[in-house]
Amino acid sequence: MSQSISLTTTQAQSGISQHLRNNIYSALLSGDGIRNIESTLDESLRASGFKDALRAYITDLFRSGQATTCEEARDLAMHKIREQTRGLAADSNEANGTNGTTNGNGEIGDDVDLKIPKSAIDAGAKTVMKELSKVCEITFEDDK
Repeated sequence: MSQSISLTTTQAQSGISQHLRNNIYSALLSGDGIRNIESTLDESLRASGFKDALRAYITDLFRSGQATTCEEARDLAMHKIREQTRGLAADSNEANGTNGTTNGNGEIGDDVDLKIPKSAIDAGAKTVMKELSKVCEITFEDDK
């Protein structure tokens, strides 16, 4: 195990120095940390249907002509994901419906749900904490 890095929750929330961040990344990369985090997120997103919805949405972007390059499709998809995950889209709390479908005029409908599922966020956060605890000493401050 690499040298332990002590970090309080306040320090973690207020930002950390580039040097400390690089040390944490290096420690995670030297073991299985990053691979475990990626694997958890990949499995959670696949199991929730998010990856299929994203694939269908991107396919429809190309078919409708709204995107002609991979960069355009990525930018449009990331915008929609951020918008819906932050709750800025109308009716973002509705259940997955007709993901990746187009409306009658061939344009992508607003009903596509690309909100990152809470289950994936929770699983990812849990795995990140688990992997960080292997390379960092995490201390929790009392809120009172």
